[in-house]
Amino acid sequence: MKRVLIALFISALMLTGCSRSGEPGKVRKVYASLKARLTSGRAELGRSLAARKEIKSYRMKVSLALHPGKALVTDIEVSCPDRERMVSHIGDSVLETVRIGKDAFIQQRDGRWTQQQIPPEAYPCSGNPGAPSPWAMMNEGRDMSTIIGSMAENPQAPISVSPGSYTQVEGQQCQQWVVQFQHPGSASNKGPGGMNYTMCLAPDTKLPVAVMMGSGGMTITYSDWNKAFEIAVPSEAKLASVAGKPQQP
Repeated sequence: MKRVLIALFISALMLTGCSRSGEPGKVRKVYASLKARLTSGRAELGRSLAARKEIKSYRMKVSLALHPGKALVTDIEVSCPDRERMVSHIGDSVLETVRIGKDAFIQQRDGRWTQQQIPPEAYPCSGNPGAPSPWAMMNEGRDMSTIIGSMAENPQAPISVSPGSYTQVEGQQCQQWVVQFQHPGSASNKGPGGMNYTMCLAPDTKLPVAVMMGSGGMTITYSDWNKAFEIAVPSEAKLASVAGKPQQP
């Protein structure tokens, strides 16, 4: 495969004149495009899922377009195995949720904090997409990259993966993969085509840089893989009274 890539790459350079243009970005795009077309998309998504399973911490931003009104933007920090902070912004409202172990501390619209217990499968670590959060307004907190990667690994899953553009998202270069599949539980799930996602993978690490649903109704970006940061119970939540008992620090 390497010999084929080299031959095609040299041909592309001769045709486009990239070798004289002094534009390394354009040269890399040509090479990435050729390589992607000779690579199995399912295999690339499988490699991405394997890389995700080794991650200990990361940041994720989920933007959901709402009609009418502004987008719902949620900033998420995850520290495995069981710590997560979500801060959601919608209009002038800011709501925060912190998960630590089996406990979730949830800020209400009036500023008060309440506490709930959550199951272990809710934590988006080790390739687990995370269960839907009972307090989530939409689907924020779920990691679509692991959902898509798990489907790609399953040879029986009706999923189609094709190469997209080699592009840049928030300063990070990545290769796009266009993924089509039927939504789970759909009345017609015999083949791909119902849902359309674009997943952009870093060329070296295979970690996701971004996932976009359709034409951008939902966009997820990823950063700070394995960067150390602390997630603790907010001081206001520590002082709050839940079910008549003070919170433990």
